[in-house]
Amino acid sequence: MSDCWRAYDCLSMEGFVHQRVNNSQNFVNPDSGAHTQNIKCLWREVCAGIPCYGRSHKHLVGYLAEFFKHKFENHLDRIHAFFMAVGELYPPTSTADRVAAAAAGQ
Repeated sequence: MSDCWRAYDCLSMEGFVHQRVNNSQNFVNPDSGAHTQNIKCLWREVCAGIPCYGRSHKHLVGYLAEFFKHKFENHLDRIHAFFMAVGELYPPTSTADRVAAAAAGQ
């Protein structure tokens, strides 16, 4: 679900079901009922938990973990299973691997 930003055009080619809504015309797609309000609301909640001052890029994972812990407190087992599945599909790489890939121009 997204607005019509061109950068999202590749999502369908990657196998995702991608619905769009053109916010300059309407906020709910009249054909599909698609809208972006839920994700915008969720993102606003995430941002509210990140300090305005003294925040650090290295703590972003912690800020998100804290948000998930409080938002989905009764569903932590599901959240854990979700992230374990993501970790299996997209194994994390070390910082050295990312630096080497960046140096190689990948």
